[in-house]
Order: sequence, then C-alpha cells, then structure tokens
Amino acid sequence: MSTDDSFNLDAAVVRAGQGELAMSVETLAATLEQALPQMVSVERRKAGGFRSKRRDVQRIAVTLGEEQFELQRMAQGLQCTRHKVVRGITLSRQELPVADWIAEVIAGVARAAEVGERDRIALEELLR
Repeated sequence: MSTDDSFNLDAAVVRAGQGELAMSVETLAATLEQALPQMVSVERRKAGGFRSKRRDVQRIAVTLGEEQFELQRMAQGLQCTRHKVVRGITLSRQELPVADWIAEVIAGVARAAEVGERDRIALEELLR
C-alpha cells in the first residue's frame, strides 16, 4: 500500500469517526432535553446548504445548582467543561474528557434528584 493509499484510508477513518461523533452528540442532546428540560440548554446551528433544514448541535449546557456542564463542538472535536458558578460568576473551569464529562453529569443529576426527593419528603412531613 502506498503512502497516498494509507493517507486516504486514515482520512476515511477520521470522517467515519466524525459522523459517529455527530450522531452521538445529537442523541445525547435529544436525551438530555427530554429528561431534564428545565436544566438543559441546547444550541443548534443550521448546517448544509441554503435550503437545508438540518440543524446540528453546537453546544449543550446542563445547569445543576452551582455547577454548569458544557459540551461544545469545535473544529478539532468536542470540548467538555465543568464550571463552578456562584451568583452568575464563574469561579473555576475544568476541561474534562467526554467520558468523564458524561459521568459527572450523571452523578450531578443523581445528586439533584436525591436533594429534590429529600425536599419533597420534608415538605410532606411538614404538611401532615
């Protein structure tokens, strides 16, 4: 196999990976929007030609209390960050690998659900 052939093969693998990545981001955005509509914001941008109706996800933001998780599509791939936000001011920002970002979002949602359940039980006890 010549170097040109191997380069074309590598480019094809990268393109296939980008396609799968795009589908994964679209699926993640749709799932989060359905499950957590009050906590999730998704930005989409028109993609394709003039008459195209396709809109690709550019940014997903999940707000969980003082933490904000953000996934942005960049030219070189995905950028995933976790922000510590207090009264609208970002105190810290940490970049995470995609798998860690998803795990952190899941853990944050679980914590928020636990607190919500505790509040609901306390309110029920108060009203008895």
